Order: sequence, then structure tokens, then C-alpha cells
Amino acid sequence: MVRKLFLLLVIVAVVWFGARALVHRGEVKATIVFDHAVGLHKGDAVVADGTPIGIVTKITPLDDSDAVSVRIDREHRRDIVSDSMFAIGKHRVVVTNTFAVGSPVADGAVLRARTDRVSSWLARHAASIQPLIAKVKHAADEKIDELDEKHLDAELAALKAKVPDWNAEGSGALDQRLGALKSRVAKIEDDLRRSNRAEEARKVKEKFDKWLDEVQR
Repeated sequence: MVRKLFLLLVIVAVVWFGARALVHRGEVKATIVFDHAVGLHKGDAVVADGTPIGIVTKITPLDDSDAVSVRIDREHRRDIVSDSMFAIGKHRVVVTNTFAVGSPVADGAVLRARTDRVSSWLARHAASIQPLIAKVKHAADEKIDELDEKHLDAELAALKAKVPDWNAEGSGALDQRLGALKSRVAKIEDDLRRSNRAEEARKVKEKFDKWLDEVQR
């Protein structure tokens, strides 16, 4: 009888752990380090854009800081990215992605909450200026979209026609113009990479390097 009861308990435990593992598969566990986590407790919500996306699972003192362990629901695992901002509200961790452009964090990631005055204010109040930020982002995206290969080809072709005039002004003038172009193209490459368009950034660099080689012959 005792052996049967023990076997039954083992079976129940295996089934329970298996079910728990299945339920939590795909979730993201992360640690956010705050200067202090006063008023925050295990079980408090993690909230992004007003929507609960997970819970606080543990708070651990870490030197002069507090490490807050969180578990993010699998359907919201992309709501914390590498440059998210964090703040502690009333019984909640507030996640703000208004200015975030980073990639989703991996399971087990350790993040540091920015605590300067501007970041702290934005982490709490960025939602109120979200419409303005959206307009700025849209304008920036439109600018970046203008930096495709066709636009670059046309512009480089037009500039190539001006190279003889720059040469006529002297080598110093040519070097100055080409230097300015190099800086501009480097900025374009950087903007594309920041927009997760690394392949386009590579093509822009290749096109410009080829163009530069032609005009300097």
C-alpha cells in the first residue's frame, strides 16, 4: 500500500512538472537591476504600454542595488528589448519602448535600468508624448526609406558629372568634397544598421567604394 501511494505521488509530481514546463515554454526570464526597488514585491505586475506582460518573481539585494527577476509571458516576449526603459510604479515594473529600437532580449538577460533624471522621467511619462514621438519616428523612417539603392545610384551619377569641376578647383577642393561625401555615406550606413537594414548598409558601402574608386582614377 505504501509503495503504491509513493508511486502515485511520483507520477503526480512528474505530470505536474511536465505540465508546468509546457505552460511556461516560450516565456522569457530576465533580471532588471535598479538602484533600489522599494515598494516592489514578488508577484507584482510587469506592465508595458498599460498592458500586463509578466510578473516579478524575485527581488535580490545586489551590492548597493536591487536585482528584480521577472518572467515575461510568451505572447509578450518581444515587449522587452535591449534598450527598453524601466521604472518602478505602484506595485509594478513599468516598461517603456517609446524610444526603443533594439532587439528582443534573450532568456536569462540581465538589464540595467537607466536612472538619470531624463530617463527616469521618460520611463514614467513617455506614453503621454507617444503621438509626437510617433510623428518624429515616421518622418525619420521616410528619410531612411529615401536611402535605397536607386536613390543612391542617381545621386552618385549626378555627383560624378561634377568631379571634373571639382578637379579644376584644385586637389584640395576635390579632397574636401570627397571627405564630406564619405562622412555623409557613413552616416547613411549607420542609420540603416540602426534600422535593422544591415544588408542595405553593406550595399550602400559597396556602391560608394566602387564610385570613389572610379572618380579617383
